[in-house]
Amino acid sequence: MVRPIYKIGPETPLVGALAFGIVDRGTNVVEVRPTSLCALNCIFCSVNAGPASRTRWAEYVVEPEPLVAALEEVVKYKGVDDAEVHIDGMGDPGHYPHLAELVRGAKTIKGVAVVSMQTRLYMLDEDKIRELASAGLDRLNVSIDALDPSLARRLAGAEWYDVERVLDLVKRALEAGINVVISPVWVPGWNDGELPKIVKWAYDNGVGRGLLTPVLIQKYIPHKRGRRVKTRPMGWGEFWKRLRVMEKELGVRLVPGRGEYNIHKAPELPKPHAVGEVVAVEIVGRGVFRGEMLATPLKRRGTAVWDRVLTVAYGKAASDELVGSRARVRVIENRHNIYIAKPIG
Repeated sequence: MVRPIYKIGPETPLVGALAFGIVDRGTNVVEVRPTSLCALNCIFCSVNAGPASRTRWAEYVVEPEPLVAALEEVVKYKGVDDAEVHIDGMGDPGHYPHLAELVRGAKTIKGVAVVSMQTRLYMLDEDKIRELASAGLDRLNVSIDALDPSLARRLAGAEWYDVERVLDLVKRALEAGINVVISPVWVPGWNDGELPKIVKWAYDNGVGRGLLTPVLIQKYIPHKRGRRVKTRPMGWGEFWKRLRVMEKELGVRLVPGRGEYNIHKAPELPKPHAVGEVVAVEIVGRGVFRGEMLATPLKRRGTAVWDRVLTVAYGKAASDELVGSRARVRVIENRHNIYIAKPIG
């Protein structure tokens, strides 16, 4: 499916959407989402990314200058000296064309202590990894779900996916001075036997560098708009119990110790629009999922601390013909400053 790719510039607020910009969950970790693009079709993808998605109808790439400027405002508002900028997204940030520039800009912000990135790494090469190391990237969280090449391709939903190349790139990152943590998704009945192999490979190759838990296994959770796998998802109790058993069997720590990643509460950005509030907006483009449109309030303050972009749930009435029009919408959700609204009338 061909989807438009929106270039997000300074005219669009960079807080408020889940698919791009900045997400603040009230901690010292600030999530930065520069793009929603991804080339894989992972069978368990919680955000339904990739070219095979039938629910998405837009993608985004954010210009680096306004993104870094907004990030600086957010970090300053938090008032901490140990902020972590975590580059992630509803896609893979490795596809972002200005990745080194973003890392370099984040590292110059007062109060930023760590810059990390979540990625599947396949789109990079040794030169790009060295460039990221030079820019100051501290850590890569690399998603690898199986070492068996055939199973890895099935889980990734792409016949061209080469896990052996990704493993080599992990080694190149460690050599370049970037720490790495492996973060597989545990899909019961699919990759149970692969997880011990991943842990052993990570431990043997110095992943985590003895400073961090080398493998952070994620529990598969079916999401409303994500892809669903035919399996019985584990409950949290079962998941943690099985992790502890694997720890003892392998002799490798798999559950992070308290404070290992230095994540703590920090001032959350204010919520300028309350649930139930009616906001006058301009429709500026498509939302990430079919039936959604993006909107910006007509009244703004010119600061990332207060300005928000809203996703308006139009349903079947969503159309490119709405772009440029004005509307009144009612806010129905603002958790973590992610704004969802419905049109009035």
